[in-house]
Amino acid sequence: MKEYLNQGDFTEIAALRDISDIHITAEVRDRCADNYCGFYGRNHMCPPAVGDLAHYRQLIGQYDKGLVFSKAYSIKSRSDFAGMVAAGIAFREIVQQIDQQAKTNHQDCVFFTAGTCGICEKCAILDEEPCRFPDQAIPSLEAAGIDVVRLSRDLEMKYNNGADKVTYFGLVVYRDA
Repeated sequence: MKEYLNQGDFTEIAALRDISDIHITAEVRDRCADNYCGFYGRNHMCPPAVGDLAHYRQLIGQYDKGLVFSKAYSIKSRSDFAGMVAAGIAFREIVQQIDQQAKTNHQDCVFFTAGTCGICEKCAILDEEPCRFPDQAIPSLEAAGIDVVRLSRDLEMKYNNGADKVTYFGLVVYRDA
């Protein structure tokens, strides 16, 4: 799996020692309800539609390996919202490309990314329709209740790369092919 991630030019890639190192908590998931991003209830890959925490515990528990990866992007300042959004989109697109390549090669894996799904310009949930691309949509770490701050600290990854950077994190759980 690392060979797939190496294509993403990520800042850091760290292997989980044990899949149980992934902590899924209601506290993380509950932050989504504050709706700072504006997607709560407005995207199939966001709460409450994305599935409950038991689903993610069971899903992740099926795998025995995991890699956490991050990428730091330059921005003008901590108030450069447009730069942060553009970096988030770029990160998500890289993860989606890697996910599709891995699945095309029959790699048994599940990816989690930063932010909401952006495959469709307008999510089908807004028209009360099912997800148009359920095999391509990727939930965020936070939507799955994954404590990315704790995970990055446990793996000694750099969470804050400075005032002129924004860092996005992803996770892939997998079995060797």
